[in-house]
Amino acid sequence: MAEALAIIYTLNHTNALEAVVDLDEEKLRWRPPRSNSVAFNIWHIARWADHFQSILSTMTPTLRERVGPTPEVWARAGFAAKWGFLESELGTVQTGMGMDEDVSAKLALPGKDELLSYVKDAFRSADRAVRMVRDDDLTQPAELEADRVPWLSSPTQYGTVGSWIATGIRHEARHLGMIEALKGAAGLRGTATR
Repeated sequence: MAEALAIIYTLNHTNALEAVVDLDEEKLRWRPPRSNSVAFNIWHIARWADHFQSILSTMTPTLRERVGPTPEVWARAGFAAKWGFLESELGTVQTGMGMDEDVSAKLALPGKDELLSYVKDAFRSADRAVRMVRDDDLTQPAELEADRVPWLSSPTQYGTVGSWIATGIRHEARHLGMIEALKGAAGLRGTATR
């Protein structure tokens, strides 16, 4: 089961990258009213994958031993400062969560090459962490630091390792669908799969 979840999880990342590879800067940043751009969606998927991998690596005693702490690529490389972002304006845990679409539209994401460089690094880190999970890890209760998951109000909401991976798959698939829809609305082939 862990292997199957890892395959699906990493496939989301492959599909997300394939969905944006053919976009120029204009199409990457285009957005209809009350929607996010493709650039924002791919950044948000990467930010969540990056945040998730850093949580997953310490979620249980076994994962702490097997994977060990893996800081976020985002924090380690200082991307917020490098890109001129105020950390306090990037939504919950600097992932874009909770940002209004009009606020996210003002986020001056870097050019495609630089943006996708971060996205690829974040996806590699997340894919590596999820591939380290074994079947017996999936049902283990998640042990989390409250400041890493401020949208959850109590440890009773922390779930299991498996529920976190499944939620990540669901969340990323939703944003991949948004990317596909935005491409279709822009007159391009929308599907990320062949």
